[in-house]
Amino acid sequence: MGDLEPIGPISWQKLYRSFPSFVNLLTAPKSKLLQAGLTDHQANVLSRRPKNLEAQKHLLTSKSISLLSIDDKNYPPLLREINDPPLWLYYRGDVSALSTTTLTVVGTRKPSPYALQAIKRLLPDFVVSNLTIVSGLAYGIDKQAHMLSLENNHPTVAVLAGGLDSIYPADHSQLAQKIIDGGGVLVSEYPPLSRPRPARFPVRNRIIAGLSRLTVVIEAAIRSGSLTTAKSALDYNREIFAVPADILRRDADGTNFLIKHGATLLDNPSQIAEFYGFKANTLDDVAVDSANGKLLDLIIKAPLSVDTLVELTGSPIEEVLGILTELEIGGQVFQPQNGYYQRRK
Repeated sequence: MGDLEPIGPISWQKLYRSFPSFVNLLTAPKSKLLQAGLTDHQANVLSRRPKNLEAQKHLLTSKSISLLSIDDKNYPPLLREINDPPLWLYYRGDVSALSTTTLTVVGTRKPSPYALQAIKRLLPDFVVSNLTIVSGLAYGIDKQAHMLSLENNHPTVAVLAGGLDSIYPADHSQLAQKIIDGGGVLVSEYPPLSRPRPARFPVRNRIIAGLSRLTVVIEAAIRSGSLTTAKSALDYNREIFAVPADILRRDADGTNFLIKHGATLLDNPSQIAEFYGFKANTLDDVAVDSANGKLLDLIIKAPLSVDTLVELTGSPIEEVLGILTELEIGGQVFQPQNGYYQRRK
């Protein structure tokens, strides 16, 4: 439909209520557009739109892009529930991925080593294999989230802020194709030839939030796209989990800000499993930390004392006590008698 930047989601809703079909909208005179509630500027922009439906269809077909309207049975039900849903979604790939159980994951484009470790710890196999990850195909956390899905042979959804005829960022063109080949889908509310201008990213982020019941923020600054996604999730009465950040890194304090204002502190993948109602794989939960796993293996048959565990692991007593405390709080070990630890079966 060409570049219609001045017309936002709320204005499209007015048009949707005013015209019985897409064809009627394309051919409506300016006077009818003004009656529908558009401003004079918006009506002028829309009046300059291409009116040749066949040309539009050819452009979509040549780029393997399909169009999904809000009335279509395949339109994602969670997205239909928000107060400003897109009236249509352009997509490439398997549209059925939009109607699976989804988890939105967002974060900084420049993740710290801590954030890269955190996303792998919090999205282990048993989480990714049960959920379809939704993100924005950006550098950093978005890319990692999509890659974790692909590594587990599971579909993932990428929401773009421009037309699907041109992938942004261009470096992720191969990743986008892998998403399609892996049974996932690329989506955008913007038609082909629309370029991802800065103003479009916050608008795009509402779709990322709207597609899932839960949004996980791994690492982000307060003034960031990830926080606008989180705000959208709050506006839609969706849940937010946030990973605590290093208090010395001011460029990553967005997640701590979210936690202070009501988001759930996320530090264990079992929290995600519990939210969605599937069983957490306890072994995978602790396998991300080899020291935890090694210690658990030692106490699986019989209780052992702290001194014995220090000797067997070769680790300092402070480290062993720290691991045991973590595992005991997590319900994975117990003390049959004071100073002795055993794994729960």
